[in-house]
Amino acid sequence: MWQMFIEPNDVLLFRDGKPFMAGEDHRARSLFPPSPFTMQGVVRSKVLFDSGVSLHDYAHATTPAAQALIQQIGGVGSGYGQLRLQGPLVAKRSPRGVTRYVPLPADVVSVDGDYALVKPVADHPFGSNQPTGMLPLWTRTDKPLKEARGWLAEEAFMGRYVQGLSLRKNDVTCENQLLVREPRFGIALDYTPRRPQEGMLYQMEFLRLREGVGFLLEVDGTNPFPPQGFLQVGGEARPATYEVLQTPLPTLSPRNPLPKQFKVMLLTPAWFTGGWQPQDDTWGQFFDGKVALMSVALPRAQPIGGAFADDRRRSENFQKPMRRFVPAGTVFFFEGDGSVVYNGKPFTETPAGEGDFGQIGFGCMVTAPWDYA
Repeated sequence: MWQMFIEPNDVLLFRDGKPFMAGEDHRARSLFPPSPFTMQGVVRSKVLFDSGVSLHDYAHATTPAAQALIQQIGGVGSGYGQLRLQGPLVAKRSPRGVTRYVPLPADVVSVDGDYALVKPVADHPFGSNQPTGMLPLWTRTDKPLKEARGWLAEEAFMGRYVQGLSLRKNDVTCENQLLVREPRFGIALDYTPRRPQEGMLYQMEFLRLREGVGFLLEVDGTNPFPPQGFLQVGGEARPATYEVLQTPLPTLSPRNPLPKQFKVMLLTPAWFTGGWQPQDDTWGQFFDGKVALMSVALPRAQPIGGAFADDRRRSENFQKPMRRFVPAGTVFFFEGDGSVVYNGKPFTETPAGEGDFGQIGFGCMVTAPWDYA
């Protein structure tokens, strides 16, 4: 597996996939970071255009070269071939190298301007609407709790959060230290004749990343790109430069065997058949050994899908499915017998008829120990 750091040369647009047509809706929002769907498109497009295979041959598998390419990166409606991705993760370049950032875990809360961890509480005198067998989350304080948002640099994440230590104020990076959201207005045009259409004002939200901020992506199943080069990223195919890291960063992965009480934090979104969990509570598919889910710190679902490509497809009622994903930062609290081993499967499921979501970067996660409040 090899890694590349992608840094934009312009503002970026990562639409959330909701259908957007001027006159029907007036605002298109941007996701940050982009979903793995976006980044697999970036990688596959780069491989395709560098291969010299025509789009027609690739779409119809009409030549041996096109067939070999489809075997490598997948084809239209045929999965992702041998391609394997991890990420994307937000990263920042500095003179010391590339530093990864992860979203603030959902079990971190703000208490009187400071940070604390909420934990499952076994003995509690109050009722709860948690599912049967699930424990409420609690922290022992008489001060009001508030939602905490931001990002953790790898040093604070691995050195404090994963070790079970409370975060300090300067450990958390605010979003505006990584990017600026720039709303831009436009108006739909009637091209025959060319003039603005009345009532067709819209707003697009672009992302201007701070200097040195970009995305780290781990790639396998295809040969490394040239050491440096250009890519097209996101909506409107905005330009970006990439650099293949000569010294890859260590992969953020669980340590085996897992402790008796361990939590799983998502680094990228995940999809499950039961909404925020597998159907019939089958968590055992990710572990060797018996585990029980004790609690979950769950933010609001993240809708990810696709939009109408053009008016012709729209007339055919064509739209990529919009699905609700468990967002990055979600924390699942598990309990095992102390000998449970994570089996390496991405922490996600895949809808029937789709290419493997875990193969392209959904369900990346890390584990950490926890104890009762």
